[in-house]
Amino acid sequence: MHNISDIQLINFPLFNNEDSLLVVYEGHKKVPFFMNRVFMVKAHEKTRRGFHAHKECAQLLVVLSGLCRVICDDGSNKKEVTLDDPSKGLLIPPTLWAEQDYEANTILMVLTDKPYDASDYLRDYDEFLAFRKKI
Repeated sequence: MHNISDIQLINFPLFNNEDSLLVVYEGHKKVPFFMNRVFMVKAHEKTRRGFHAHKECAQLLVVLSGLCRVICDDGSNKKEVTLDDPSKGLLIPPTLWAEQDYEANTILMVLTDKPYDASDYLRDYDEFLAFRKKI
């Protein structure tokens, strides 16, 4: 069972010159797992999303553009991390609740170690708390 101290901010190699910016996300190097799924979310306006935990899936969140505040919760403690730099990613291990506050026009990329599985989600906060007490 993970707790709030297990979330990590990871720095990715950044190559910035006068005409472009390149950030590298390589599995088993800076990304600490083999990537099974990559998806993105674009917030057209200020919004809140997430509101779930995963039983087994780890996620790595990277803001490609804009700003997103991520609130992680282990049922006893919470921690907020602001993402606004594509060379920094937030690793959220399984069994932690996460919520995201997006500013308008934010693009968030999510890398996961597992493919999509609806049964892996804990979408109700009380169910999440009960799950953590069982394990």
